[in-house]
Amino acid sequence: MAISAEEFLKIAKRTSKLDAFKEDIIKLRQAKVSYKEIVRFLEMNDVKTSVSNLGHFINKLESEQAQITHKSKKTDAVMDTLKTSSSAVGHPNAQTKPPAVGHSNEPENRPNWATQRSLKDICGG
Repeated sequence: MAISAEEFLKIAKRTSKLDAFKEDIIKLRQAKVSYKEIVRFLEMNDVKTSVSNLGHFINKLESEQAQITHKSKKTDAVMDTLKTSSSAVGHPNAQTKPPAVGHSNEPENRPNWATQRSLKDICGG
């Protein structure tokens, strides 16, 4: 019987021999251990690799972590926006104050020569 492409990819997915030491490599890098020393550590664990291969592996890990962090920050920003908008608009517990009558911070639409007193006199107020 034939195999599907998805099944084949599960079997054929190439993994690095460094994947088994991923957590150790991260821990050593956080402790400021050089690439050369990490390669020596790996050799002590019967894993042969080059400094440049280790560098590529670490760059890949950092890139993946940066994407995760970016997505997390983006999700947090969306959640903050949703919280803010739901608490202010249409939220059943939101309290809004009606605007104060006659006490607006906005300038009134009247000609420069008209004062507030003269308008009151004209309008009978």
